[in-house]
Amino acid sequence: MAWVALVVGVILCGASLLLGFAGRTFLGRPLGGDFVEFYTVGQILNHYPAARIYDLPLATGLQHAALPTMPETQMLVFGQAPFIAPLFRPLALLTYAWAYVAWLAFSAGLYIAGLALLFRTLGVNAKDRKTGFLLALSSTPFLFETWIGGQMSVVVFFIWALFFWCLEKDRHFLAGLVLALCLFKPTLVALPALMLLVGRRWREVIGFAAGGVGMASLSIATVGLDGCRAWFQALAMNANIVAGSIGKADEARRQAKNVDVLAFSHLLFANWPTVAGIFSIVAAMVALGWLGRAWWGSGSSGMDMRLWAATLCFTLVISPYVPIYDAILVVIAAALAASVRQAPAGWLLLLYLVPWVTQSFAEFLHLQLMTMALAGFGIWLIETTGKPIVSHSKPRQEESTMTSSEWLRATGRFQVRSRGLP
Repeated sequence: MAWVALVVGVILCGASLLLGFAGRTFLGRPLGGDFVEFYTVGQILNHYPAARIYDLPLATGLQHAALPTMPETQMLVFGQAPFIAPLFRPLALLTYAWAYVAWLAFSAGLYIAGLALLFRTLGVNAKDRKTGFLLALSSTPFLFETWIGGQMSVVVFFIWALFFWCLEKDRHFLAGLVLALCLFKPTLVALPALMLLVGRRWREVIGFAAGGVGMASLSIATVGLDGCRAWFQALAMNANIVAGSIGKADEARRQAKNVDVLAFSHLLFANWPTVAGIFSIVAAMVALGWLGRAWWGSGSSGMDMRLWAATLCFTLVISPYVPIYDAILVVIAAALAASVRQAPAGWLLLLYLVPWVTQSFAEFLHLQLMTMALAGFGIWLIETTGKPIVSHSKPRQEESTMTSSEWLRATGRFQVRSRGLP
């Protein structure tokens, strides 16, 4: 299935490129999807005052000039933090079509590098690594929504992989610094940062705070104070757009692309917006309390991969806005759980297959299956957190939270000790 999906994805991407270079759409969609939003940000930095990257009239005009096949009524709002914008300056020196080709190569390379780093950090064996690469590369959130769709979730993915590498090397302050790089998409880092605080992981918290100061300084250096104020205005405008679309029948397709509990509830209770709002708030608060309790009980030392996996799942569920392309973080959650043999094949198969049908279910049946799968996996992980790990070839930090007898049983060394040997 993975190989078939990869072949189909590459063929579709190639057809889109051929038609795009000819100035035509593919299946009614212009070349590059959302990439034109980032391309025009690079253009503004290259040719206009940097603070204007959030100037919507300017950005919209440049988007339609760069991509004439883009619908006249469409506009894409750049909502990322200013410090990430210079990433697109070199790409904006190329024509749009070639810039998209360069972005395809860059994003695929960065994703593969992130997977390699993650699997090496977690000690995944060669056989499982091959399966992991195939599943991760052919997953719908990456292959179609992120890669072909021209999104930048791969940057967040690589940052998270680097974060876990730092933790594995006991570089906790550096891990916090690395995690702060995700602040260009605050919704994907707010909950993990809060859980670090609840869990009393002070070195990571201090590193994250220092990194936040650094990212704020870099943002000011990039676009100035006026540009930073414009960013907050862009965030507010995005929030108003999301809020204004809620309850409208013609927005079901857009809401179907989001996997957060807010979109889930407003799809499920489409005719009762008040009920939907109450349901999403209550669900988010319950999940936050449940996760926070697990972090508080985990202690200030040690690291349970299952708890981190649950945190990533809950981040995708209770954040206020999570498009399906950001769901590539579930690949990290699954890998973390699998690294301690706590990810049964049933869960992995469910998380792989559900994204293929979830948007259709959400659009026509008003039921977002991906939200349910993420929440279910997160809940299951929390329930297993703190229980003995059944297999690992070497003692990891997370095993430090186990009793000596539990660790000995988990690693298969209990029988040796039972004979009185050292």
